[in-house]
Amino acid sequence: MSELQGLQSRIKNFRASGFQLIAISPDTVEENSRVARKMKLDFPILSDGDLTVTKALGLLHEKGGMGGHDVPRPATFLIENGVITWRDLTDNWRVRIQADELLEVVQQQAGLAFN
Repeated sequence: MSELQGLQSRIKNFRASGFQLIAISPDTVEENSRVARKMKLDFPILSDGDLTVTKALGLLHEKGGMGGHDVPRPATFLIENGVITWRDLTDNWRVRIQADELLEVVQQQAGLAFN
């Protein structure tokens, strides 16, 4: 969850570049709401409890979680006008792209500079 805090810490940079942050989690709506409140996140966490979105995007990591449970592969997408223009995927559910790394990608994609 530290990746969510990292994204929150740079949310002004993302918004200034015209990008909107949205997280998707397999947790329940209630759990996602609790996490968002606790971490004071200023972006939504959508619930994919039945992994419908995960499966539709081809991100299911079968038996990849603790105890051999199916989990979503960590993934980050940049979507512009409904088209995926960049993505970062990993098979390790503990690995996430860091906010500064994502901002570098945004900078490259949009030709912007961040402090």
